[in-house]
Amino acid sequence: MDQGSVTIEHKAYARVGLLGNPSDVYYGRTISFSLGNFWASVKLEPSEHLIINPHPVHDLVQFQSLDHLVNRLQNEGYYGGVRLLMSICKVFHNYSKLNNIELHPGNFTLSYETNIPRQVLLQSTDCL
Repeated sequence: MDQGSVTIEHKAYARVGLLGNPSDVYYGRTISFSLGNFWASVKLEPSEHLIINPHPVHDLVQFQSLDHLVNRLQNEGYYGGVRLLMSICKVFHNYSKLNNIELHPGNFTLSYETNIPRQVLLQSTDCL
């Protein structure tokens, strides 16, 4: 791995909307405020292979039993954050191709962390 490689990590804070919705008749205008206690972050670091790391809590693929799996799905649904990370990689790739932006040939590992409570909509269509 190149010693000049850098890990990039950014955090976005949750927002509570008081009025409006980015996709409704308010034409994307909203009145909202940020919550400093709740956030989602994404980390991008160089790696030999392209790896999307599942979150140890929100992207479970191992369960104690079939009952544990079913209970998890009934309470929290089928989706974690991996699908969002994969989707943004695809969008970024397509945008770069469309705009003739040459991407570095190296690979990366992408992971996320969040403390936003599950199934809480905080002014977002999708939040990790």
